[in-house]
Amino acid sequence: MINPGPTENGLHWIADAYSTSFTLTLGEGLSPYELLGRVGAQEHHIVPLTRSAAYELLLREEEDHISDLDFLDWEDEAAVARLTSAGFLPAPPVTIVRAGSVTGWAYALEESHCHTGTYLAALSERGRAFCVHRNAKGFSRVDMPATAMR
Repeated sequence: MINPGPTENGLHWIADAYSTSFTLTLGEGLSPYELLGRVGAQEHHIVPLTRSAAYELLLREEEDHISDLDFLDWEDEAAVARLTSAGFLPAPPVTIVRAGSVTGWAYALEESHCHTGTYLAALSERGRAFCVHRNAKGFSRVDMPATAMR
């Protein structure tokens, strides 16, 4: 899912917006679409979602009716079909990766999982790549591909 995000402060806003835990993955010289493709997203899985919409989808139970989703007009058959085709309905997704860009870098954000960190080698083919994990206890870790450590 593509998210343009606030660019006036670079990526500074992430620490404030994701105060408990997140995974931030950065790929130099990539577009958000390229980054999502390199972390395994297929074209039909890429749909625009706000952070609150992504959060609602992650928190819902499979037995919940789609009319309970505040962001979605469940009578909008095209929107429901897009989310169903992307794998967000009827079962809730395990993770949602949101993507955007700042000058020269694409980024991916995950609320609580670390799906993107396993793809650092693929993300670093054209430039540098990093993955920052921050958990709910405030512990942070930065990962980079093994080739960058030589």
